Parts: sequence; structure tokens; C-alpha cells
Amino acid sequence: MNAPLPLDVAREHPNAVYERVAQASNEVAGQLAQRLTQQTQGEVLFSPADRGRYATDASIYQQMPVGVFVPRDADDVRVALDICRDLTVPIVPRGGGTSQCGQTVGAGLVIDHSKHMRRVLDVDVQGRTATVEPGLVLDHLNAQLKPHGLWYPVDVSTSAQATLGGMAGNNSCGSRSVAYGNMVHNVLGAQATAA
Repeated sequence: MNAPLPLDVAREHPNAVYERVAQASNEVAGQLAQRLTQQTQGEVLFSPADRGRYATDASIYQQMPVGVFVPRDADDVRVALDICRDLTVPIVPRGGGTSQCGQTVGAGLVIDHSKHMRRVLDVDVQGRTATVEPGLVLDHLNAQLKPHGLWYPVDVSTSAQATLGGMAGNNSCGSRSVAYGNMVHNVLGAQATAA
């Protein structure tokens, strides 16, 4: 038997989105998908296949999320948080899903920053600082720092997939943490939106 076709809600009219998602899941999920489709530019993924892909990370844990949202920018994130707050839906921020302790799985709305929010915004070589978006992969940052003789010292084993936002959220470290510290020792500040 073939699997059902995914719910491609990103291209549908918001009223149709509500009906399809509410039928497949529940009324709150339908309202969440409808409002995200109406009020944001991001990708709204509520099909069983999409939710299943995000139900696990590099850990042994599995938890089916209510849906997945892939924001295009910080404004999309702010709007999604407002909608989740209004509907009392928990959020699960996600980067590369490389956590081995289950931090990126949960029953709320998964917000995946890794597709669109992954730019290096500024590198200050003299100050030895960089400003990045949360979905930037560690190896990509280091590739941009290398020509300047710099590197980000938190060297996790999953550096080819781990995002800086996820690393900050987990206070990641690495094999050189005794010498260079964890994320908390290597982050000067963060702009965040409170849920």
C-alpha cells in the first residue's frame, strides 16, 4: 500500500489549510497551520511525513510534533511565536537535529531555522567576533573565518551539521572545551524573541 500524499499546506488557501490539517490532526493544529499560512512567508509543514521527519533527532527519542514551521526571517519567527502563544502551543526550536539527548524533539511546533536563517551577518576580524543567524552550520562559519586565520573554538563532532543556534541552546562543547570553553564562554550576546 502506498503512503498517503503529503499535506502541502504552504500553497493552499488558508481556509482549506485549516480543514485539511484539522481533519488529519486536531482543531488547534488546523488553526495553527491556517494562521501560519496567512500571516507568514515561511514554509508550513503539517503532513504526517513532514512531522515524522522532525519527530526524531540524533538521539533515541521520538515525539511527533504538532507541525513544522520553516521561517524565512526573524519577522516570521516573531509572528509564529505570537501565534503559538495565543493558541498555547509549545515551541521546539531546531537547527541541525544533531542533539544526542532529545532537545530538538517535542509535541509542540518545531521551528526549523536551518534552511533560510543561516547567514553570517558580520565578521569583525580585529574584534575577533562574528554575528550569525541561528541556522548557520558550524563548518560554514569556520570556512568563512579561515581566510582571516580565525576559527570558532567550540568544536563539536557534528560540526558539519550542527547549527550555532542549536549549539547555543545546548551549551555545546567539544574535545577542546577544557582549553577554550563551552558555548557560554564563546558567545558575547544573542538577540532573542521570548515565547
